[in-house]
Amino acid sequence: MTRKLLYSLVATLCLITGTIVPASAASPAAGPITAAAAADLRQDCEAHRNEAAGQRGWARSRFEQCHRQSKYITLYDTNTLEPKGHFEFDLWTLAFAYDGTRRVDYVISVENAKQSQQLNDQWSLLTVTFTGCASRTDLTCTGPQEVEKTIGDWYYQPHIDTISVTSPDTAGAAPFATVGFDASIGIVAEYRDGRTRPLVDSSSQVNRVRFDSAGSALGNGKYKGTVFLDHTPTLVLPLTGAGIDEEARHVDDALHHTERTFPSSLGKNVPGETRPLHRLMDATQRSSNHSASVGICRNIWGDGYAAGGQECDEYPFQSTYEGSATSTNNQPYTWNGSARPINGDHNGAGGTKLANFYGANRILDNDAFYVKVSP
Repeated sequence: MTRKLLYSLVATLCLITGTIVPASAASPAAGPITAAAAADLRQDCEAHRNEAAGQRGWARSRFEQCHRQSKYITLYDTNTLEPKGHFEFDLWTLAFAYDGTRRVDYVISVENAKQSQQLNDQWSLLTVTFTGCASRTDLTCTGPQEVEKTIGDWYYQPHIDTISVTSPDTAGAAPFATVGFDASIGIVAEYRDGRTRPLVDSSSQVNRVRFDSAGSALGNGKYKGTVFLDHTPTLVLPLTGAGIDEEARHVDDALHHTERTFPSSLGKNVPGETRPLHRLMDATQRSSNHSASVGICRNIWGDGYAAGGQECDEYPFQSTYEGSATSTNNQPYTWNGSARPINGDHNGAGGTKLANFYGANRILDNDAFYVKVSP
């Protein structure tokens, strides 16, 4: 059996028998990570190789993130600083967070490992470290947090047992019992002949996590959960077919046709598409935003603006810091936004869609998100 074929069989066996994640990125459920879910994320990660190669990796959603780095490490003589040889390998991390529980899982592997021919395999060692858990009373970390193998052993046994990080439901800062966690995956490359400098990179990959127990304040979502902060989600509003036609058209006009919007101002630059919006959860401030927007509707269309089942719609939404009062210091006629009467059913359906989006992505106060209008 060839070395390449043996590696393929071992890797497949590890994926099938290991605890390798939810098939649904929108609302994953905690449990053993499936081979299909891991393979699916790996495939997308390969397609985003440039992003995945960075220290922060690539986040496909608020619940899935990956790192894929191809390493070529040259080791040098301690005294002469002459190169002694090199290691090559791919460092993979697949990370999965969960909506409904305060937990995140990491599947780490060192693949296609080899060293230059002049290096003795028994002295060619690579250690993978997982840090961020030490001295934390608001977290529990299980699984191997330091694994040392020879390059040859990594080749035939590339996978590390799944590392899980959990946080108690009541731990964390008010008002949403939030706990932040930065996971760092590092490497130590050594040639242990007593004359070679080791290479240490303690944070080759960094993964930013937030646990929360927002409860009913989140809105239309689960009472607790975990997200990756490096993904900024996008609210997609279809122009047709979703029962929000007038809502979507209003947002599209605000983003792309400001000449059709009120209040009128020269150089109006409405956020949401290239600059994110930020959720506002304070009920009083949200009400102030809506009252200011209704004032615009009354000023432009008169007191009868709501005739025939119309409602005053606003973009950016009243539930964002970019709303008509909070972003203007209560001077709504300077607002980079738009208020107009639209069909009340479309307005209500749009509000429900926004609330569901907040819940599905665990968007808390001041969390960023983008808006896109699709045909």
